[in-house]
Amino acid sequence: MPPLSDLTRFLAVAAMAFALSCGSALAQTDPTLERARSLMTARDAAGAYALLSPLESTRAGQPEFDYLLGIAALDSGRVTRAIFALERVLAVQPGNALARAEIGRAYLAAGEADTARAELNQVRTGNVPPEAMAAVDRLLGGISQLQSQRSTQLRGYLEAGVGHDTNVNSATGNSQIAIPALGGLTFNLDPASRRTHDSFTLLGGGANLRVPLRPDLALAASLALSQNLNHDQDRFDAGVIDANAGLARTAGASVFSGALQASAIWIGGSRLRDAMGALAQWQYNLDSRSQTTLFAQVSRLDYPGNSIRNADRWILGAGYARALAAGPVMFISAYGGREDARGSGVPHLGHQVAGLRAGAQWQTSSAWTLFGTVSAEERRYGGNEPLFSQPRKDTQKGLIMGAHYAFAQAWRLTPQVSYTDNGSSIMIYEFRRTIAALVLRREF
Repeated sequence: MPPLSDLTRFLAVAAMAFALSCGSALAQTDPTLERARSLMTARDAAGAYALLSPLESTRAGQPEFDYLLGIAALDSGRVTRAIFALERVLAVQPGNALARAEIGRAYLAAGEADTARAELNQVRTGNVPPEAMAAVDRLLGGISQLQSQRSTQLRGYLEAGVGHDTNVNSATGNSQIAIPALGGLTFNLDPASRRTHDSFTLLGGGANLRVPLRPDLALAASLALSQNLNHDQDRFDAGVIDANAGLARTAGASVFSGALQASAIWIGGSRLRDAMGALAQWQYNLDSRSQTTLFAQVSRLDYPGNSIRNADRWILGAGYARALAAGPVMFISAYGGREDARGSGVPHLGHQVAGLRAGAQWQTSSAWTLFGTVSAEERRYGGNEPLFSQPRKDTQKGLIMGAHYAFAQAWRLTPQVSYTDNGSSIMIYEFRRTIAALVLRREF
């Protein structure tokens, strides 16, 4: 959620778009008003207010003057003066949709979200161009966002899907492998260690809780569960539980958050890995359309029944996201860190990691949202790999593409394809995997 200051800037931009789309019905050949309009176009609201304010005692009641005085006062932080001026416009011109939209923005800046919503809903009932209606909808969306920050929210979802996986065990496609430590002898790989394809059914669900503790502080927690059920290869059925809980504090354009995290993975009904850790994050909203993020994560990994793989993992990263005027939201992030085996004498099980992710999401209509992500990750392992007499180095590339189709209230259908290509200096760790799925979700 953006902080109030960024939300206000966002609403100001939306209101300006609304004004441009509607046209200036208030335009007159008045040098003072023309100068004020020029200052507002140059984003010098303080200058426009300084020009108009001394004339208020003689020109109050003129809709053209009061409108410009109102938006200049609002954009320069004089909210009460703005409301008075815009109320005078509406007293004379109750059908002036532009002035009503601006007073809705002013009421929101004054903390009167319900009154702001009522004014903007009244604008929506009028005869305004589609571009103007879109601007008002963005204003209303901003109000909903602001109000959601101030009330306890509990949301959940259930989902089910079907799909096909070309490599359910993320294994090499080779049937034979040479072992350098044994003089290059060639061995046949067990079928369980070779690439296996299958169709699957997906079941999942989760919940998110947000509890405001103060206007600038909130408790957030989430729980998610998923289970992949392969139709034939049930020994590779995968189940995952993820949980986290923490605090988020807003300070101006910054949002600081920290959370404790826990997860568990099952393969074929047996617990493969448990993870416990913490995440710290700083999100800074550069403006109404872009933000940066810095994050740090530490995790303790435990493998029940295979403790030699137990490890500690540290990750540091940064990201940037921007909503383009044309519609899509673009993001990019980079991270690096290391995973150290806790056991002695097994340096080949630890590694250094560096990665890059980039993607976009684009809501092309009220029903359709397209999304895509590309990623690359390099892992350099310590020590020589037993039996292969050389260190392991992996380079993994990924691609995800899909779309969300919101065909009814709280219902969503998502077709999605993901592709993973893991190259390795050790042949046995090379694999390619493609997963195609169709998932139905119901939100509550």
